[in-house]
Amino acid sequence: MKKKIVISFIIFSLSLILIGLFSYISIQTKIIEPLNVQDDTKREFVIENGEGVKQIAANLETEDLILGSDYFEIYIWQENLSSKLQAGRYELSPSMTMEQMTDLFTGGKIIDNQVKITIPEGFLVTEIDQRLAENDLIEEGEFIEFDKVQNFDISKYKFLNDLDKINSLEGFYFPDTYIYYADASVQEIAEKMLDNFDKKLSIDLRLEIEKQNKNIFEIIILASIVEKEAGSTEDMKEIASVFQNRLDIDKALESDATINYFVGEKRSQATYDDLKIDSPYNTYLYKGLTLGPISNPGINAIEAVIYPVETDYFYFLSKKTGETIFSKTYEEHLINKRKFLD
Repeated sequence: MKKKIVISFIIFSLSLILIGLFSYISIQTKIIEPLNVQDDTKREFVIENGEGVKQIAANLETEDLILGSDYFEIYIWQENLSSKLQAGRYELSPSMTMEQMTDLFTGGKIIDNQVKITIPEGFLVTEIDQRLAENDLIEEGEFIEFDKVQNFDISKYKFLNDLDKINSLEGFYFPDTYIYYADASVQEIAEKMLDNFDKKLSIDLRLEIEKQNKNIFEIIILASIVEKEAGSTEDMKEIASVFQNRLDIDKALESDATINYFVGEKRSQATYDDLKIDSPYNTYLYKGLTLGPISNPGINAIEAVIYPVETDYFYFLSKKTGETIFSKTYEEHLINKRKFLD
């Protein structure tokens, strides 16, 4: 009796192994085979900023470029390529294998009439203008002028509702890598950045902002300061905590980054003469937030302001090594200045 049970178990186990092996071979065959080896008709396929593997796979299937979205997802998982797929417009055909397609996606081999451009975190409108001009997307100064005039319908961007009077959209041009057609208009360039901001500021983040009785504009102003002050992503939540602690007791922010913004310099420390300049961006003279953002912050700085850590810090300084030193009292801060900066 026991022998029959053992034999039955062995047969059952072998059956499972064979079924699994057959399924694996079938899946791998589907992965390496093109949808239609005879059809080499080129068609445009777009990967938008922020699209994940599941959405890309679904789009490929919808466009009749692959045998099935599941196979593409499995292939990307097997090859560990999910973080390497790049946004852009590509030319694909049903005769291409998934490997050939992903070679294009991971290599950023976009259609020739496009320009890939990266806007780093903390860039100003003026720096974005320069970067766009360097890549022959605009004439120098064109983006700056567009930002001043804003001659387009911004009502679709609800995150701008908090602005009483919009003199600039500084702070909302989301830093990221973008793909533009070489002949894109300055409005199309700007709207793509604003659309990306709208996408990256998730529902959860917006709900948390409301829960804290704040508005998006206030968050972006402070995030833009944190972005310019932080030496690393790891320091952002502590720096955000310092500024929030100061705001909570109506103490001036005293941020050198805001001084640099209105004097147009990039000093590690503001000069004594700079501190005396009467400007609404002088956070040594005036309490509270500045009139508007002083940079275009990335998502890490934005999240740091929305979710700061709780600390007793009211001061910080940056060592020449980039390390940030925090202090609870002014006396402690002075000691750290003599120790690390003098």
